[in-house]
Amino acid sequence: MKRRHHEAEDEMGINLTPLIDCVFLLIIFFLVTASVIPLESDLSIQLPTHNRQLKTKVPSRPITVNVRFLPGGRAYYHVENERMSLASLTVNLSRAKVRNKDQAVVIRGDKRVKWEHIAAVMGCCAQAGINKVSASLEIQELR
Repeated sequence: MKRRHHEAEDEMGINLTPLIDCVFLLIIFFLVTASVIPLESDLSIQLPTHNRQLKTKVPSRPITVNVRFLPGGRAYYHVENERMSLASLTVNLSRAKVRNKDQAVVIRGDKRVKWEHIAAVMGCCAQAGINKVSASLEIQELR
């Protein structure tokens, strides 16, 4: 018995009916299981007004302490382009803490400076009562 040429082509096709059924079942499943989140904002609500101006506190600029490298493993400290010793740094940080109780300090240390000099600045911050201390570094892109 000879087979017709067009019957062979029909057997080669992909039946997409089961795939479409699965997709529709997934859509129905996700629609049924998804929870609808009610909107909490109602546009018909009129919010009360306040006659007084609210006093908002503008956050102060953090104090930047630059720790610079000196030959021989020594370091010196700069705050606002003024060279300082650790004692004068502690005094200045204490004054800043009195003016602003939320004063922050950013320490920028040269990569050649020993850790003990950075820790000394952290100790000055602790003596002044400043607990918002951070260190900055430069992030280089890996190649």
